[in-house]
Amino acid sequence: MRHRRAFAMLLCGLLLAFAAGCGLERDSDEGSEGGGGEASEPSDVEFLVHTGPGGGSDIFARDVISMLREEEIISSNWPVRNEEAGEGAGAMSYLLGEAGEDNIISAMTTTWLTTPLTIEGAETKVTDLTPVAGLITEPEVMAVATDSPYKSLSDFVDAAVAQPGDLVQAGGSTTEVGALNGKALATEAGTEWQFLSFEEVGQRIAALLNGDADMMFGSAQDFTAQVEAGKLEIIATISPEPSPVFPDAPTTEDEGYSTELVPQVRGIMAPPEMPEGALQFYEDAFAELVETESWKTFAEKNGVVTELRVGDEWGTFLAEQEELVREKLDEVGLLIEN
Repeated sequence: MRHRRAFAMLLCGLLLAFAAGCGLERDSDEGSEGGGGEASEPSDVEFLVHTGPGGGSDIFARDVISMLREEEIISSNWPVRNEEAGEGAGAMSYLLGEAGEDNIISAMTTTWLTTPLTIEGAETKVTDLTPVAGLITEPEVMAVATDSPYKSLSDFVDAAVAQPGDLVQAGGSTTEVGALNGKALATEAGTEWQFLSFEEVGQRIAALLNGDADMMFGSAQDFTAQVEAGKLEIIATISPEPSPVFPDAPTTEDEGYSTELVPQVRGIMAPPEMPEGALQFYEDAFAELVETESWKTFAEKNGVVTELRVGDEWGTFLAEQEELVREKLDEVGLLIEN
């Protein structure tokens, strides 16, 4: 009898321990799915970018990681993974191949919208991926060397009308916002100019300073140091709205151009079928980041406009922007249907 009672007590203890273990497991699952607890940071997170080291997205990703760490929003240092192939196509394909994973996210720009519509065989689109958060828009500005004969956007366009195909715009990929908006402005004016592509911002600026290029469209932070040094001048804002950093630079509308420009946006994407708990963590992390002093200082310094869009709102915005990009590419004869 004594043995039976001992066995029963042992069995009861085992059952209670098992039940407690199941309860703990259930609570953990609910937290990771955003159903009742705070979503936790996935382990071994990688931050994917489509540019090489020193490219715009690479610098942006490293700045974002640094701010997330400084504000103690994340607890580990996320390494940056550079997938440079195909002007964003390689990074998008890589992300698509990580379907269901919780430990990889990617910075994206408007290039991710233009590339699938302009490069043969680039079939992955942002709509195939999981939208996490849209963070900023970047009003682009037009820079020239201080000894340039062009003192306004109209000066440059008039010269291009007189010399079709002779002038040169420096930039990054051939599908970036600057390249597309340059093509749109040239088309409106009935002319054309060359586009000289460089991977790194420093190479593009060197082309301006060396006289290998006549002008460049880019983000305000690309030019601040050279403007302060007296080597470059900002002569236009390639946006309907003035640049926060160079507010005196006339906009395209001020200069009399009516073409609808494609905005430069930056945000975060994730693989398809990312687990809900991980997605919730990333959404919350970036929503928290843009409220911090670190972010506000970053935005002011770099002349960007914070426009937070999270989850489905970000996805809807990207779908709308894809239609705008499609229209502009069709207008300038660059649209390819993959």
